[in-house]
Amino acid sequence: MYATSLPTVVCSTCSEFHCEPCGQSFQYQSQYKKHVASRSHITFVEELSGFMQPVENEEVAIHDEQPLQMHSEEVIHAEQQPTADIDDSSDDVEDVVDDDDDPDIVEWFDGLGQSNTSNYHPFPSKIFALLFFLVNSPHPMGEKNLSFVWFILKQMGITVPSLATVKKFQLPDMKEPVRHVNCKGIPFYSIPLESIVSQCIGQPLLSSNLMRYPVEGLDTYTEMYHGDAWRNDSRFFSPMVKIHNGASVFLKECVNIKHQEFGTVTGVVLKFYHWATSKDILAHIEILLDLFQFQHMVPDTTVTHLSSDSLISYGIMNVPVSDIVGLATPPVHIVQRVSSGSGFVRMDKQETAAHLASHPLKARADGKRVVMLPLILFSDDTSGNRSKKWHKFESWYLSFAGLPRHLNARIENINFVCSSDSVSPLDLSEPIAQQLTALETEGVFTFDASHQETVLVVAPLMCIVCDNPRASTLLNHLGSAALKHCPRCMTSRQENPDTVCALRTKDMALQQIAQINALLTEADRVGMRKSFGLREDYNPLLYIPADLYLSIPVEVLHTLSLGSCKHILKDVMPKMSPHQKREIQARVRAFNTSGFSTKLHGSVCYYYQSFVGRDFKGWTQMALFILGPYLSDGQKEVLLAYSKVFRIAYCDFFKPVLLDEWKSVCQAFVSTVKQHMPSLLEKQKTHLILHLVDSMVKFGPCSSFSAERFESFNSNVRMYNVFGNRLAPSRDIAKRFCTLQHLRYICHGGNASERCGGALKELYFTPLLQHMVRGISMRELLGHKAIYQPGVARKSMRTSRTISTLQLLSAGKHATTLGHLLQCGMQYDIVLGMFALTDKVLEHRSVVSQNTVLVSSGDYVELVISQCNMKYGILLTTFTLSDGSVHCLVQGFHELTLPDGQPLVNEYDCPLMDLSTTIFCTAGNNIQRPVSFVHQCSVQDLSYVFKNGAQGDRFDIRDVNDPRDDIRALLFVRWRGEDAVSVVPGRAVSVNSGGGLDCTVKWAKTLYYGEIVGSGKLTYLPQTNRSRFNDYH
Repeated sequence: MYATSLPTVVCSTCSEFHCEPCGQSFQYQSQYKKHVASRSHITFVEELSGFMQPVENEEVAIHDEQPLQMHSEEVIHAEQQPTADIDDSSDDVEDVVDDDDDPDIVEWFDGLGQSNTSNYHPFPSKIFALLFFLVNSPHPMGEKNLSFVWFILKQMGITVPSLATVKKFQLPDMKEPVRHVNCKGIPFYSIPLESIVSQCIGQPLLSSNLMRYPVEGLDTYTEMYHGDAWRNDSRFFSPMVKIHNGASVFLKECVNIKHQEFGTVTGVVLKFYHWATSKDILAHIEILLDLFQFQHMVPDTTVTHLSSDSLISYGIMNVPVSDIVGLATPPVHIVQRVSSGSGFVRMDKQETAAHLASHPLKARADGKRVVMLPLILFSDDTSGNRSKKWHKFESWYLSFAGLPRHLNARIENINFVCSSDSVSPLDLSEPIAQQLTALETEGVFTFDASHQETVLVVAPLMCIVCDNPRASTLLNHLGSAALKHCPRCMTSRQENPDTVCALRTKDMALQQIAQINALLTEADRVGMRKSFGLREDYNPLLYIPADLYLSIPVEVLHTLSLGSCKHILKDVMPKMSPHQKREIQARVRAFNTSGFSTKLHGSVCYYYQSFVGRDFKGWTQMALFILGPYLSDGQKEVLLAYSKVFRIAYCDFFKPVLLDEWKSVCQAFVSTVKQHMPSLLEKQKTHLILHLVDSMVKFGPCSSFSAERFESFNSNVRMYNVFGNRLAPSRDIAKRFCTLQHLRYICHGGNASERCGGALKELYFTPLLQHMVRGISMRELLGHKAIYQPGVARKSMRTSRTISTLQLLSAGKHATTLGHLLQCGMQYDIVLGMFALTDKVLEHRSVVSQNTVLVSSGDYVELVISQCNMKYGILLTTFTLSDGSVHCLVQGFHELTLPDGQPLVNEYDCPLMDLSTTIFCTAGNNIQRPVSFVHQCSVQDLSYVFKNGAQGDRFDIRDVNDPRDDIRALLFVRWRGEDAVSVVPGRAVSVNSGGGLDCTVKWAKTLYYGEIVGSGKLTYLPQTNRSRFNDYH
């Protein structure tokens, strides 16, 4: 058992005295003895003895890593910074699950009092593991809240360890964050990159999804590993493969491969890759033939003076790795063909040896497998306060380029590296740069869970994702206000801001920095800085193997949504009158957003400068339709050109054949801005759009290198600081993340010396713990349940009725029954006579679409029905038959076409739809997703129908100060033309014969001020005449 008199543990690296149970280090032995005799140490050891297994034969531990000085006064005073007045005991933490009846939650609480009958290693018991998860959750709690939880458990009679015991518990094999000191003597802490790489590839689930080789033969890029950077840059080529006999074949080695005519031929391996349609590994091999083989393959060619130890290069072939027989003896000379049919150049011995040089990692691997694992780094600043305004923290995170996009977008797959509120990002990057160089040139030996063996992992830097100010900092650029305002090329804001000039490179930048440093006077250096657009500060990232100027893509969130879109709004909105702003806000409220992932909150007319990225993304999709009547022709052209750039930036794929077309779209936007909004042309972000497509060529679609997922991760850093003591935040935050990431590694089956217990793994993968510890949304975790499956009806009306009495919305004439629809043969995937008119059905308000989004009655949907020529429609109602099958009634849209068959589009290039009178029945699982439609009107007047009105009835349109009714339906009413009756607000009008009233009302008087008064219901009126709608989703 642990005792109060513990053996002295001396660190061999720094000669410090270390207390193993408490995890504290002391510089002098007298301090160590004083700590061992303290009350806190004795209390902690006594409590720990009740939960830890007996430890026998304790020996002096020798630490390979530099230990942390947990309570060093120098560290605390050096890291302590003035902070805003924040209540450390604040417990304003939102509930993560709003469902008290969830069985997983009930099971979690019921299990607290159960005895430990299973294996929860490395924790002593189940209750200890649960409390450890609570304390180290990414959703931290204040000290008072945690103390109150402990109080409740004790009052329930549950034996629990003390809060201090849980906080000080050390996970096995966890490497502590490493302490560094910048040039000013300020310490900061970071998690070594090699530790993160080892944890990633050591997890079975994560390792099995990592791509190790580039993919060739694609006509569409959907992932980062499809881009040209991985496919064409030799830094990312996987160095070797294992062939059938277990031998290792490295790049530039000579091999024998199978050949149909000659049996075997010799070749030089140039590259390993996957083919798009196959999971097999292939190789680019330069075929080398002797004289006989070459003359057989090229009979019309004569080669003379060829020695027996020379081979002729025939060309490059794509060969499956399974066709490699084994290693071959390299030739003394290689003869290269200069042109087809004639002309040869013979390499001498030195040139041939250089061409066949052994791979630098072959000797280091020593027969072990070598794995390629490119890295993505993210750098940003975030606030350490709840207000998000003060106390700036600089942070670095890491992700993996080999993960598919849907996995890389998860918060759980983002790894914390370092953070500090008192150290600059370049100072933080110095240890990162050293580790990146070591990982690329030497690699790290670790366990690979997918191959179940120790491998040598090579992890070069693929790209750094960051916003534009941070990109300028990392590239030694002067910033957006400089004369040479582009950090990627030598463009000048005064001469040619609408063109791309010579691209910057690392070698060019180092030469220019050297020229600046060579100048003697500050005045000369200032002039040189302006001419180059660079500063000469020391930057450790300029000395890593990667060329940083080619490794920082254009980030779309800050360049488009928070850049050009925001600048356009700043140019347009101040020119609007108060009357126009009220109309614009009414249009926003009336806009159908059923196909949007987020809704626009707040007033775009007044608070657009405070919008965040998701608000600008939603606004971009509706701006043309909302602002159309208020913009000049030039402003419309700018906004339309920007919308086209936005469309390609947020596209989920990139096709190389569209390269020139997409570049022309970006160039057209900049040219339009130059013509109609010249003030916007000087902005750095406007010019960066010209580099957008080049980033997509190198790194795949923009979603592969988007900063949005990393920006979401900033909240974890902020909360760890808010709920910490803020004395040494860099150390405390790094240790919290280090514990959390190592806990995930253990519970995911990582190859730690002490494996995770089976009961602990089962507990860890419960939905609530996955949400709390890994940050996975409850919607994703519970997506396997039946009620969340596509085609399932939701929100029951709680009443059943027969089919013959099921009232439906008809084509503006009268109510009809489902039986009448079926008898008319308007069904597509429902067999006529499948059910009788007397069958009972249960009506529902919603159905789950194929993309797992809940679609309600009245929403516009996309359909997937092979027998139907209608791709879009309005969901009228959903019902369930007695056999449990779900069916939907949909009123369809016809796409309008020109005489030549081409789709008819409006001025914004959006296809036009015609609301038909066809109502058909379809299965619930044929609803693909909700979409948004916009009414196309040539004027601002709209037409209404007053349902259930009778001849002689009257209604009023009156002014109100605060309209409460939902006015969304007003945007989708039918335009009646010049024969409509004009209605003046506040004046009573008689109802026409036919059971309804058609009237025309101005936007300004109805959408913002007006409401319809009467006993009937206001709805849209589909007509047999043409009604045009825009499909914009």
